[in-house]
Amino acid sequence: MKRLSSLHRAMVCLVTALALLLAGPAMATEKTGNTAAGKARTPVEKEVRSSSNRQVSKERAAIIKEAVDALAQTRKALDAIEKKKKQQALDALATVTGKLEIVLAREPALANAPIDVRVEQYDLYATVDAVNKAVNKARDLLGDGRVQQARMILSGLASEIDIVVTSIPLASYTNGIKAVARLVGNDKYQEASDALYGLLSTLVVTRNIIPLPILRAEELLKKADKLAETKGRSDKQNKELASLLDGARDQIRMAEALGYGDRKEYKDFYRQIKEIRKKTQGGRFGKGFFDKLKKSLHDFREKIFNHTRKK
Repeated sequence: MKRLSSLHRAMVCLVTALALLLAGPAMATEKTGNTAAGKARTPVEKEVRSSSNRQVSKERAAIIKEAVDALAQTRKALDAIEKKKKQQALDALATVTGKLEIVLAREPALANAPIDVRVEQYDLYATVDAVNKAVNKARDLLGDGRVQQARMILSGLASEIDIVVTSIPLASYTNGIKAVARLVGNDKYQEASDALYGLLSTLVVTRNIIPLPILRAEELLKKADKLAETKGRSDKQNKELASLLDGARDQIRMAEALGYGDRKEYKDFYRQIKEIRKKTQGGRFGKGFFDKLKKSLHDFREKIFNHTRKK
């Protein structure tokens, strides 16, 4: 099973590498998909987009130009090898090595150099009860050994923004390029071509997840916090505050149903929302009511993002 998993990862990297090679210079792209008819709608969709865009911009800023150029030169080298143009291939491979050595000299502790960022969004229009029923159905199917039927159900249970980063593994890629150059130098074009394709399969692809329900809950709580600080709130404002708290709770319930993060932490989120309700009942106001919960949700989201990054 481990061997098959390694082969699958290699194929994913090779497909990614070939797509980047065919596309030319690496560019950040976006893809949006709905896991059900329609999209979730809350009063904070604009804020959610802004928050996610900031995270995406941060990842895009990390793209290393020299590494992008190195991949472009890899494409040239591959073309030249397949046409048996020895000197052109060697020149391109030398450029690849030089570009990556610049990166290593500048950042010797850097293991992987980002060359491409792709954004994918999966939104879910469903109730928590519907999600729970789908999960239970999938469990029943798995229990009966009907794996593919369960897979079809589970594949739609996502509400997230995925930031997919492709990187060059600096040390191994540089050494691999040198080995390919030696093969070209000895006129072993087929071996060089095979080795270069094999090297492209080692590109590192990481998928970093931002759970949309958690992000929405954070933005709803920010709005609620401003209302909670308002002295002499009107009945309309009190209703809005209650609605925002309900919305945040519902988004957290959705995140829990979809299985984002450690389930043990959700009890504390619900407890904190309940405490905030008590503090703001009867038009009571004040500052700092939301600070702990907002920080808890932010840290929770960051933990999920960083955990998926490592994978």
